[in-house]
Amino acid sequence: MKQFLLFFLLAGLLEAGPAKAQPGSPAPARIWDTNRNAWLCYFSDAQVYRRWGLHTEFQYRRTNGLRDPQQYFYRTGVNYAASEQVMLTAGYTYLLSLPYGDYPDPGRTGERRIYEKVEIDQATGRLALAHRYIQDQRWLRPEGQARFDFQHRSRYRLQLKFALTRPKIEPGALYALASDEIFVSYGHNAPSFFNQNRLYGGLGYQCTKALAVEASYLNQVVAHDDNIVYEDNRTVQVSLYFNPDFRPASQR
Repeated sequence: MKQFLLFFLLAGLLEAGPAKAQPGSPAPARIWDTNRNAWLCYFSDAQVYRRWGLHTEFQYRRTNGLRDPQQYFYRTGVNYAASEQVMLTAGYTYLLSLPYGDYPDPGRTGERRIYEKVEIDQATGRLALAHRYIQDQRWLRPEGQARFDFQHRSRYRLQLKFALTRPKIEPGALYALASDEIFVSYGHNAPSFFNQNRLYGGLGYQCTKALAVEASYLNQVVAHDDNIVYEDNRTVQVSLYFNPDFRPASQR
């Protein structure tokens, strides 16, 4: 219950003013920058040895539909299955962000991260519930700057999937999905506490035990470093999930 209370408290930051005005001066007006994007994504969690596995991920992010490049996102990591419901991951992320929108943010040009992740899965009948916590250690290099700035960021995502055509999510099942993820930044170089929020909704199809495809709509709100410009990114996302099991039968 505490995690849900924290989640809704953080989400409420979206309604708060983005910046505090100095005494005697008017508050800066919030500027909304609306973009229409398309993200093509690949995710994989391969089981390799006993409880150990490998996470690989690539996201090809475009803006103005598919016309212009927005971001290139690469993430890899080592998985450890603490139990059937709990997965622990640690790894590395590289992100290249190109200028986009009416108010490009030079503060997010290049980024490297080390991250730690905890995923907790619960399922009952047609409904599958997943909690995901990510802790990012971020090195960001603004355009024209030689050194990297360091920030901490915490993320929490609640995701629900509901089987539509089968008793549960299994091969041959069409399912609906919805999720919300809140991001908060802190540390000496963090310009604000609220970083972004991602709200998803869509459909998925479980092709085989290892393979699934999803098509979803993402509404992403991102705070710029100036705490005045906020992106309202309306995004179509198509994702491929491939989770093979390479372990011998004796280890499964």
